[in-house]
Amino acid sequence: MKSFSNGLACQVLFLQAADEGRGPVLFGEDADRICERVLPFVEDVSFPSLYLEFPLKGEPFLDVTALYSSVPEHFRFSHPSAAGTERMLDWYTGIQEKYNNICFGFELDAGKPEDSLAAVHFQPRRHTELAGVFCDLMGEAEAGSRYMEKASRMPEGWPLAFFGLFRGRPGSPLRVCGYMDRMEKERCAEDPAHLEAAFRQIGFTAFDGTMLSQVSALLAAVPGNVDFQFDLLPDGTIGETFAIDASFAIRQSMETLTAFREGDAARLMHLLEDWQIADDRWKAAPGMAFTRGIPIQDEEGKPGCFALVLTLNWLKVRWRNGALQPAKLYALGKTQTL
Repeated sequence: MKSFSNGLACQVLFLQAADEGRGPVLFGEDADRICERVLPFVEDVSFPSLYLEFPLKGEPFLDVTALYSSVPEHFRFSHPSAAGTERMLDWYTGIQEKYNNICFGFELDAGKPEDSLAAVHFQPRRHTELAGVFCDLMGEAEAGSRYMEKASRMPEGWPLAFFGLFRGRPGSPLRVCGYMDRMEKERCAEDPAHLEAAFRQIGFTAFDGTMLSQVSALLAAVPGNVDFQFDLLPDGTIGETFAIDASFAIRQSMETLTAFREGDAARLMHLLEDWQIADDRWKAAPGMAFTRGIPIQDEEGKPGCFALVLTLNWLKVRWRNGALQPAKLYALGKTQTL
């Protein structure tokens, strides 16, 4: 094969995810439809990291987040749901080589109309000053100010690293997220009172003793890193929802089945079942993980290999007003030339 297009790579990833009867169980009828929606977001650009998000209880669906670390100069996305990103893209191409680990992306919600504006994600990491410029170029300058102010007041071990703008929703919250330091994760796992003190410093008050115990238990069970999420409201206060993204620490797709049969991932999933925020559909998910090498030739006819990878990365556990919500699972699809 001389080449392997981004569009074909995207379709293969979705077919693999839904194969062997997984589609109806995990995604409902959304897999084909959301794949078609994603295709314009992989054209004429380095293949993004595609995060497939689906619930572990309740009505099945599939949402996708596409994250980009770099884009070509003067690049534009063709899909109308990406409208309004032009000034941001021109700015981003000018800074993308200067900063490490920054990225931006789109959250593609299967439940939203095709022509609605996609939510936008930006990850400045420790370069907090970039948040203000990004939001200003997206026409959301006030959101940038809110993010930078909150970032400056977070507790030790709770640094903000990224956020999501829900465009087209008047009065919508700013989803602020960060990676919890390992030492802070361990302290919160050991002592719910320490977690409570951090919540109060952040300004989050929608919790009770049961929630504190549950968050601590989850942090103790997670084998890898965690990130946290709050909603920052237009008046600067924190909303009623808190979430933890818990990493499985699975490095290669071939490790997935073992991790979900008898490893840390299995113990985490059984904990969610005990909490009644997941049913047994999660047992179908490990089968989607794969790595596949496809022989190709470059423009000069030299042989190479194009790799497709799909791994299970993390699960999301949310609380709203102190009450647990149905959990979600995230798979990462990506490509690389070997």
